[in-house]
Amino acid sequence: MKIFLSLAVAAFILADAPVLEANKTYTPLPSIVLKAKTVFIENGTGDATLHDLVYLEIARWGRFRMAESREKADVILAISGASSVRLVEASESSPGYLARMYADTLAQPTVPAGFTRISVVDPKSGKALWFSQKKTDLSKSRTGFLDGLRDAMDQQESAHKQK
Repeated sequence: MKIFLSLAVAAFILADAPVLEANKTYTPLPSIVLKAKTVFIENGTGDATLHDLVYLEIARWGRFRMAESREKADVILAISGASSVRLVEASESSPGYLARMYADTLAQPTVPAGFTRISVVDPKSGKALWFSQKKTDLSKSRTGFLDGLRDAMDQQESAHKQK
């Protein structure tokens, strides 16, 4: 009887998985992310394919325009992976924006092999405002790196419209 009950519960949960995903709630995003119109991609992995895939996702989404430089962007999309180079110590001779960008991420766990982390970074402070980590499968044409950001923004904006 216990086995039957366990199987019935498991079947219900698996059948209801899309419903559970649809009801997922996200931490509110900072206003700078919601108001952003331009984005600059900063690829710390050295893999041009990842840069191109993220670029294509941004273009398909249509939410942001690409900025020519990080200075002209409202937000930065920083791509990092297990092989990304991280700065350990900021010094006067190190590039300031890289030191600020990675200062907060050094305390976070490193990106596991086979995964890619996309962070939304404030270009002025270098502080990470949001991040998502996904298993990287370059054999797929669309990797869904920005799905979490898109869902969080849509959820927050629709909640704001309902008020």
